[in-house]
Amino acid sequence: MRTIRGGMGIGDALYLQAVVRHLVAKGERLKVLTAWPDVFLPHAGKIELAPFSRVGVDVLAHYSRRRNWPSTQFQDCCIQAGLNEPVEFRLDWTVTDPILVQRLQADGRPIVVVQLPRAPMGRTDGLGHELLPDCRRIQEVLDQLGDRVLKVQVGAGRPLFKFHGLDVDLRDETTVAQLLDVASVAAGFVGYVSYIVPLAECLEKPAALVWSKLGLRSSTGFVRQITPKKILERASSDHVVDNCAPDALSAMVKRFSDALRLSS
Repeated sequence: MRTIRGGMGIGDALYLQAVVRHLVAKGERLKVLTAWPDVFLPHAGKIELAPFSRVGVDVLAHYSRRRNWPSTQFQDCCIQAGLNEPVEFRLDWTVTDPILVQRLQADGRPIVVVQLPRAPMGRTDGLGHELLPDCRRIQEVLDQLGDRVLKVQVGAGRPLFKFHGLDVDLRDETTVAQLLDVASVAAGFVGYVSYIVPLAECLEKPAALVWSKLGLRSSTGFVRQITPKKILERASSDHVVDNCAPDALSAMVKRFSDALRLSS
């Protein structure tokens, strides 16, 4: 049995579970080292779980050593894990809290998950703070979506910007499994570069994302390398930069609305 790990974050765990899914389908027996065991519920009975560790790892499914390569972040995880064949980036999720899901679905409108504005990468030391975009532009996205969708904020921690016009605020109110429940029944996602990107993409849902111009110009090399070209795996993940013209942002909202099949 080989041990395998990705990075520390929940987004890293979403990448890792797809690699694990692929290896298990090939007959591998794996012990997964993770801080996010709920992400691996679809693989229950097929793998062993252990706390996250950087020691005694046989397979590293992480992108950190390939930041300068022209591949995407998910491709980097696969290549680093020794996989050169195509790997499907998918999460096979079964709802664990049907009462929560039914409460949201009872509204009848398409559910749009809104990412809580928080310290990027969960850092408290300010590293990577430039990755958080001007959240007023995300507010513009929400305003343009209006009451055609049910806007559900998710996340944990202190918000660095307070959105108005939310329909449901689940900040600090869900387990990881409940977060995945909500995501699995959502029609789409609104946010910025963080775990919300792999969450939308592994569920094959459209995302409207606002990138930070400061992050793209950062003096910190690894922050500057966190570009849409590097991060986004699917064409359904759309983006603008926070210094874009109003027409460009409205055009993204129109594409997102079309993907959600919203009426004008």
